[in-house]
Amino acid sequence: MIWSNWKLRWMFQFGFLCAMSLGLASSVSGSLSFEIHHRFSEQVKTVLGGHGLPEMGSLDYYKALVHRDRGRQLTSNNNNQTTISFAQGNSTEEISFLHYANVTIGTPAQWFLVALDTGSDLFWLPCNCNSTCVRSMETDQGERIKLNIYNPSKSKSSSKVTCNSTLCALRNRCISPVSDCPYRIRYLSPGSKSTGVLVEDVIHMSTEEGEARDARITFGCSESQLGLFKEVAVNGIMGLAIADIAVPNMLVKAGVASDSFSMCFGPNGKGTISFGDKGSSDQLETPLSGTISPMFYDVSITKFKVGKVTVDTEFTATFDSGTAVTWLIEPYYTALTTNFHLSVPDRRLSKSVDSPFEFCYIITSTSDEDKLPSVSFEMKGGAAYDVFSPILVFDTSDGSFQVYCLAVLKQVNADFSIIGQNFMTNYRIVHDRERRILGWKKSNCNDTNGFTGPTALAKPPSMAPTSSPRTINLSSRLNPLAAASSLFIICFISFVSL
Repeated sequence: MIWSNWKLRWMFQFGFLCAMSLGLASSVSGSLSFEIHHRFSEQVKTVLGGHGLPEMGSLDYYKALVHRDRGRQLTSNNNNQTTISFAQGNSTEEISFLHYANVTIGTPAQWFLVALDTGSDLFWLPCNCNSTCVRSMETDQGERIKLNIYNPSKSKSSSKVTCNSTLCALRNRCISPVSDCPYRIRYLSPGSKSTGVLVEDVIHMSTEEGEARDARITFGCSESQLGLFKEVAVNGIMGLAIADIAVPNMLVKAGVASDSFSMCFGPNGKGTISFGDKGSSDQLETPLSGTISPMFYDVSITKFKVGKVTVDTEFTATFDSGTAVTWLIEPYYTALTTNFHLSVPDRRLSKSVDSPFEFCYIITSTSDEDKLPSVSFEMKGGAAYDVFSPILVFDTSDGSFQVYCLAVLKQVNADFSIIGQNFMTNYRIVHDRERRILGWKKSNCNDTNGFTGPTALAKPPSMAPTSSPRTINLSSRLNPLAAASSLFIICFISFVSL
């Protein structure tokens, strides 16, 4: 058996996407790809800085992650697909459970570190917000990096969106049909919202051959960001839900991408996002149910299996790139966690330990990952969705012992379940909006095309190289890192007495 010992790269402040599922917020023919990075990856911390952040992979990361989750509540391509990438190309860097990308907008083009969220619809950038915008962040080296703030008057390709636009949802607040269209989007994290006016400008894309495929899109010029946006997602959010105002819809309307996109969640924190990707003929699929909301990527689960126990029950869950871990409502939470617990041979960790997860177990010399129960969901239509690893492994700060936890949380702030990014690891998830299906296929998310793309129109912040994983010798039976496994190691800052 093999226990992996990658230090987990889930960084929590961009748990804003956990915190809000930026998703689950509402506002008023080719394939496009671009780089996505986790908010607290080493690459991004080099750009935005890690000053004041909890240490990567620590228990404090998970506490922050769960806090924001609660606040927020919410493969190869087919040969006939034309792939089109973001201006930077389709190679990817570190991602974890919360994603963002370098997006270039306007003329001349400017880069923005934009959060990617399948649980919300509107794309907005900080804009004309004077002293209220976060304009820089401190790097780990103590340097301050300037963040771009969008200014419509400085982009030659920018134009205003008036109140008579079909995309203007707040016409009743307009003084006249030719007034600037206002917008307001609220997130479930208390007090978190973005307000401003809608604008139109160019987003820069390119083909594999380097041919520009720019598209005019409508997005929010955010003049005010409140709540968590003072700390996270400070440079904008790209909503990817099913709505006319969402970027995927506008790329289809512009004729540069078909109505589908994929997000790939690699085992080692690498991934891709590809617009126009309809997946492959051998992927597994299930229809989108539209039960929770027509704008979300929710599916029907007809049964699930934990180890050898099958639970026949039907419920709906939404796949959300903006939520870090998986949240289940009752009675499904208890059914899954209880059956998992009954099949685990290891000693359960004392409840006095301050952990966000309820079911944690102490690793000993006899612990064996192969003996842990597997978790699998059967989707409507009969396709099986096998979770690569439902657990996370924690290392004590002094190295005296280690534990693993079932990374599932009880959903009490909403009446629906969420499949978070930890259950999407090792999959390319295809959001085929045209066919109304969700597809998945096992993938390590490597860039098989090797396409690096043309020189950027606007150079984004440089990203630091990925650090090497830390090797931990657990016991004579627990082997070092295996690339095929999806079990991650993270560190506890401290434990209370068992």
